[in-house]
Amino acid sequence: MAAPMTARILDFDTSKLTRSYRHKSKKNKSSQLSASSLINRLGTVLQTSIELGEILHIFHEEVSQLIPFDGLAYQHQAYHYEHSIGKTNGHSSSYRLQTPDDFLGELSFHRHSTRFSEPELETLERLMACLIYPLRNGLRYQEAVKSALTDSLTGAGNRICMENVMAREFDLASRYHQPLSILMLDLDYFKKVNDQYGHAAGDYVLKSVVRSLQAASRCADMTFRYGGEEFVVLLNKTDIAGSCITAERLRSTIANLSFNFENNNIPVTISLGAATLRHGETKEVLLDRADKALYRSKAKGRNCITHADEEEMVTDAQ
Repeated sequence: MAAPMTARILDFDTSKLTRSYRHKSKKNKSSQLSASSLINRLGTVLQTSIELGEILHIFHEEVSQLIPFDGLAYQHQAYHYEHSIGKTNGHSSSYRLQTPDDFLGELSFHRHSTRFSEPELETLERLMACLIYPLRNGLRYQEAVKSALTDSLTGAGNRICMENVMAREFDLASRYHQPLSILMLDLDYFKKVNDQYGHAAGDYVLKSVVRSLQAASRCADMTFRYGGEEFVVLLNKTDIAGSCITAERLRSTIANLSFNFENNNIPVTISLGAATLRHGETKEVLLDRADKALYRSKAKGRNCITHADEEEMVTDAQ
């Protein structure tokens, strides 16, 4: 049986909180003094970072010294953000963090041994008031970073994001001797879509294709808009065989979908070029090999897949 949960909506109205705690019983005076001291400290240390994860870790580290708990979990669905620290099972107290102006997410405290007492919950609520500005700033920073790294039309990662992620994945693949592959794909005859149905239809198709690619990919696979109607999918821990399987899954997914815009059924197919990282190869060379494989797919009639390594092995054999 799941442990009981205390669910509350915490209204971050600081004047209301101040009035509430001013009238608490004097028997909690010592704990109130401790909380007041911690509030003064939190006001300073929580401003030392603008990263959401770091803000939550600081809050966890500081508050757990006054109110013992085993874990903390935070989520904000609108920002697609989740973060947990420690063990998030057992007895819990959960809060929806609401201000008069905005919603700041949901925060829960977890303790395995005993339930939280009312005085402990009162102290936690008082301390959570310190999260108002750090959380708001962290969420805004998170959104700003996401916007800076996301293609505004399709929602795929942009070129800057691709460069950053590829640098990280190349380092990991080299350090741990793991396979790494990329797919470069292009929408076939996309200019005809714009010419025949209009640019609004073209935008709709691009967005729909990206959503379909992401839905058909593993969570670890990352999709980037390389330019125009050309995209790159980065496949970590994926060898030649795995990249071909993924490429075929994406190709068939798009070919079997119906893209309907303003009662117009728009047929869409994609051509793909794949390449798998070789020892000592740079990301520029890997991208170039995938790009050349993509052009060979177009030359073969489109709506098909070419793997650079397989093509090169055939050429070498001849």
